Amino acid sequence: MKLVLALTVVATGIWSSVAAAQIHLGAGLCYGSDIEKPGIDLRGYYGISPILRLTPNFHYFFTESGTTFWTLDFNAHYVFYEHRRQQRAYGVFGLQYAHSSVDLGFMTTSDSEIGLNVGIGGETRVDFGAIFGEIKFVLGGADQLVLGAGLRFTLGGS
Repeated sequence: MKLVLALTVVATGIWSSVAAAQIHLGAGLCYGSDIEKPGIDLRGYYGISPILRLTPNFHYFFTESGTTFWTLDFNAHYVFYEHRRQQRAYGVFGLQYAHSSVDLGFMTTSDSEIGLNVGIGGETRVDFGAIFGEIKFVLGGADQLVLGAGLRFTLGGS
């Protein structure tokens, strides 16, 4: 009986934190310093607490014909500065999976790398969501500086 009560209390706490959390989706532009190409940035974030959020994002870079380069990032943001709930500055840290491929006509060759993301970002709230900007450095096989900026929209929560 005590186990059932304890599990109920834990499940209620998890459920209420998920219900109160905010989920955000966004899109923007990015630029990779190593490949020297712009791209599209698609992202989301899930607020775990007022200062910590999980942030998956996908970058697709516009490369030459026959070449493809994209990244999938699993980051966390740590909010270290907030001004009147309107502007925030945060640290970025996480993992990146980078994939590149080249079509040689008679065959396609591809490569994948895992890297570590470290950076800083900021956002300003506006009526419909938030404007964000980030600078992060990827440490690993696909070393490069990635600049990104765009808009995020709130889907739910308080």
